Amino acid sequence: MKLKEALSIELNKLVNADDADRMYNHTITSKHLFQCPDPRCDAQVTCANLDKPKSFRKRDPYFIFVSDHIKECPIGESIVHELRKSKRGMKDPEALSYIHDEVIELNFSSGSRKVLKSDNGVNTKSALTSSRKHLQKNAEQDLDHKRHSRKRLSGLVEAFLAGEERFIETDDGRIHIKELFVSVSSRQDISLLPDEPKVYYGKAWLNKIRDFYQVKFISEMTCGTLKCKPTFFIPANLIDDESNLVRTSRVNLDKISSSKPAISLNMFIFSFMPPTKSNKGNYINFHLNDMTHIYFKRNN
Repeated sequence: MKLKEALSIELNKLVNADDADRMYNHTITSKHLFQCPDPRCDAQVTCANLDKPKSFRKRDPYFIFVSDHIKECPIGESIVHELRKSKRGMKDPEALSYIHDEVIELNFSSGSRKVLKSDNGVNTKSALTSSRKHLQKNAEQDLDHKRHSRKRLSGLVEAFLAGEERFIETDDGRIHIKELFVSVSSRQDISLLPDEPKVYYGKAWLNKIRDFYQVKFISEMTCGTLKCKPTFFIPANLIDDESNLVRTSRVNLDKISSSKPAISLNMFIFSFMPPTKSNKGNYINFHLNDMTHIYFKRNN
């Protein structure tokens, strides 16, 4: 859902992204000081790319939510409804829409490359025998499965961990798979991270809080003088949604969070934006949009 307007905390009025761009460095000083336009909801909003010089922008400034809405917020409910609707129309509901079908694999040992894409030509001549048709069908199904798995966060993570040399097509152009992943660490300030989708990863703990969960990374990140361990919440409405997966089911999350001794996870979160400092306190948070945007492995 495209957010046309957001409440400027500095101006105490609704503005659109073009307004914010014109007023930046004047009456608007920060891309982070915005919130949900619904007067009852204080969900935090970032005006992405607002602080980036125009010549370096891949996209014009736009608003994006970076924290959860209150339960009664109609805008938050509309976002959930649209997400469910779009997933029902997908071939693979686990696939990340940011990742396109085409994948280029590099094989340095042979100096060759292989391209996998959704519109691969298929010989459909009627002269094919039934056995050849059967083999072709199996090959198409294998390719289809492989292609879909490469668009899932789980498939991307496993390829990254295996050190595969691969370029992927994204909404922002072609990138090497390594460019998609960012380690959670204090080595650089979060304000220097690009306003682009990335997969952030690191060791983390899973904690249950009433009917939802908190993921807290073990390593710290910095934002100016603030240094703290970044977190994100897994809200109840995502956990209890009928499209949720077995690995992120409430049963499995309860089992992990209640383990004695505690189990640390190698956690991966696909995030449209870098983590942000909360406008409510000295916290650094990611925002989880969908359960397919997290993948984790237990540390031995």
